[in-house]
Amino acid sequence: MARRYLRRAFSIPLSLLLAPLMLVLSPLVIPLLALIDIVSGAPRRLPLARIGLMAVAFACHEWYAMALYLRALLGSKERRLDRLQEGMGTWSMSLIKWAGHTLGAKLDWGDPATMPKGYLLLLSRHASNVDAIIPSALFPHILERPAHYVLKRELRWISSMDLFGPPLGNYFVARGGNTGAELQQLRALGEHVRPEGALVIFPEGTFATPAARKRIRASLERRNEKTALALTDELRALLPPKPSGVHALLRARPDARPMILAHRGLDGVASMAGMRANVPLRTPVVVRWWPTEPVPTGEAAQELWLQDEWRRLDRWVTSDSLVPPPEAPTP
Repeated sequence: MARRYLRRAFSIPLSLLLAPLMLVLSPLVIPLLALIDIVSGAPRRLPLARIGLMAVAFACHEWYAMALYLRALLGSKERRLDRLQEGMGTWSMSLIKWAGHTLGAKLDWGDPATMPKGYLLLLSRHASNVDAIIPSALFPHILERPAHYVLKRELRWISSMDLFGPPLGNYFVARGGNTGAELQQLRALGEHVRPEGALVIFPEGTFATPAARKRIRASLERRNEKTALALTDELRALLPPKPSGVHALLRARPDARPMILAHRGLDGVASMAGMRANVPLRTPVVVRWWPTEPVPTGEAAQELWLQDEWRRLDRWVTSDSLVPPPEAPTP
């Protein structure tokens, strides 16, 4: 608790200061970035100028998030959680719209009516910062349903995430921390899912980039994990999924229906160099979802099940299809 308040004593004033400072400096900085784009041979795309505009928009959205948070707190206690969910969804969708205006990230959501009812466990791919807010726009805003997330602990330094996360039941996992304690917290998260809610986890654990793939492959070689190593070499767009968090959530909510949350179009924008090379995005960001095959019993069988689902997701990501993949044939 003390760490939370110490963190907020630093992060919230910084967020409040950053937005007006960036707004004041933007009439000077944005034209300078555009000039650099022109000189460096990108006069039509203007990637640095676009990235700068998105950075200003994000800083302003931190103010917006705080206003939405205070609005939820000042409302009735009975509707506080609903208002927090609505606020998170509104903030996320607004950010996505600004990403469309500045970065060219136009989202194709498919048919939201096809999302099943009931408790869901969403297994989402992770390619960039943009896709981290896709579930929070899809569920609280478009579907008007609650969602709970497993996020990396570093995101607590973003004021909006830190304010909305704990009261909404999100869990910020410490990568490389005490695995037993972390898994216990994940199980507790699964037990507190609200009706019609979804649990969202990113099994890859980090952005699927060539550098991450190389690092993970080296780690798997050192540990002699041959199955995961073979999967790493087989996957073209994804990283091998880490099963422990998925196991914990499945144990906590065996009644949850596992779904794959897929997207295509954000590959190559996980780093500043990648964004500079690919902004504005040339194709829409396609978001789709589909049910997994039935979950087997036993962690070993579930790990193979998760790997098979990731192979199917990888095939879809590297295709041009706008529809979910067909169900795997029954053996």
